Amino acid sequence: MPIGRHLRTAAIAIILALICSLTSALPARAASLPAGRANYVVSAIAGRPGAMVVRLAMYQFLTDGRVVEQYWTWKQNSISGKGNARWTKPSSGYRTAGCRRNCPIRTPVGFQSGRRGWRATGHWSVDGGVLSIRWPTSTERWQLDTGTDGVAAGRMISSDPQVRGWALGSNASLARGVPIRSLYTAQRFYGPLAQNAYGSPTKTTAIGFAYQGYRLCSNELCMQGAAVTAGDKRTWFSSYWAANPARDGRKVFWNFQTGAVNQLEQRGSTCISASGGGHTDALLQALDDSGRIIGLVGVEASLNQRKPGQAVVGAFAMTLPTHQSLVF
Repeated sequence: MPIGRHLRTAAIAIILALICSLTSALPARAASLPAGRANYVVSAIAGRPGAMVVRLAMYQFLTDGRVVEQYWTWKQNSISGKGNARWTKPSSGYRTAGCRRNCPIRTPVGFQSGRRGWRATGHWSVDGGVLSIRWPTSTERWQLDTGTDGVAAGRMISSDPQVRGWALGSNASLARGVPIRSLYTAQRFYGPLAQNAYGSPTKTTAIGFAYQGYRLCSNELCMQGAAVTAGDKRTWFSSYWAANPARDGRKVFWNFQTGAVNQLEQRGSTCISASGGGHTDALLQALDDSGRIIGLVGVEASLNQRKPGQAVVGAFAMTLPTHQSLVF
C-alpha cells in the first residue's frame, strides 16, 4: 500500500476511535424511559450480618440518561449502647387522634413528617430488559418488568444473597400521593419481605395489610389496629398507620408492637411503649399512571441496640392482589 494511503487510513481510524470515545463519555440519549415509566419508588437491603443497610428511595428518570434520587437510609451498626430508641424512633408528627387510643406514631429517625431525604444523581441505560444505574460510588442493576395496568416494576440483580430490592414505577408525579382512606379502602396489600435481626442471616418471608383489622381515625390522617380492647393488654397488637399527601406526598408511616413486648417494656401502657418504640417502618406509595394506589414499598429500621435479635432492619414491597406478579 502506498505510504500516503496508509497514513490516510491510519488517520481515519484514529478519528473514528476519538469519536467513539467522546460519544461514550457523554450522557446516554435515551430513546425511551425504563419500561416506559419516569418515576419509581424503591426499597432495598444489603450488607453483612451485623452491618446491614436499608434504603428507601424515589427515582426520577430523565430522557437525557440521568436519574435523580431522593433517598433515606439506615445502618444497623450506626448505634452503640442502650437507650437509643428515644432518638432513633422519634414521633412522625402524627397521632392516632380520633381513634380508640390517641397515641403517637413513631418512625425511623430522619423520616419524620416534612423531612426530605438525601439526593444523588446518576446515569442510566437499558440493555436487554436490564436497567443499569451508575451512581457516583456504586452501580445497580435491575431486571425490568413492563407490568400491567399502568405500572412497571424492577427487581434488583445481585450475586450476593444478602441483597434484595424492589421498584415500582409509573408516570404519576412523585409529588403526588393518596390519603390514608385510599389505603384503607384498597382492603389488602401483600408481598415479599427480606428481614434481618442483628447478627443473623437475612430471612425472606412475606408481609401484608388487611383492612378488617383496622379502624380509620376521625382526623382522616391515620388508622389504628382494632385489637386493642381486651382486658389483658398482653393480647393486644398495637398498629398505627398515617399518611398526609398534602404535607408528605408519597410518604406513609407505620408503627406496631405486640402487647406482650409492650407490657414488658412499659407495664399498663395503652400505647406503644415509649422506652422501646416498637417496630418503625417507613413506606412510599406506589401509584399507577392514573395516580391510583396499587401498592407500597417500605423498609423497617427498628434501631435500638446492637444485640442478637435486636436492631431489626428489613425491606419489602406489597401490592394489591391484581399486581402481585410484579413483586413475587
